[in-house]
Amino acid sequence: MRKDSSEKLTGNAQFEGYSVDLIYEISRILGFNYTFNLVPDGRYGSFNKKTKEWDGMMKELLDQKADLAIADLTITYDREQVVDFTMPFMNLGERSV
Repeated sequence: MRKDSSEKLTGNAQFEGYSVDLIYEISRILGFNYTFNLVPDGRYGSFNKKTKEWDGMMKELLDQKADLAIADLTITYDREQVVDFTMPFMNLGERSV
């Protein structure tokens, strides 16, 4: 999530929240660097059946413009067919009846 700040923040300093803290700790333990980038279209990622293309974070991953995506991204059947997900780190317990 982007920080709400009166000063102009750049780079990774623009972001805050659970996912940001999580990737920071993982990178510290495993010893890698990262840079957050917003996807140009601002979308999570859905498949367009007419064009046969993905958008959003899914497109960035599939086009190898990103190595990973960290977000509150729902694991759907379609998404799971084209990228590898970690085990969910949060479960809200929501269900449909």
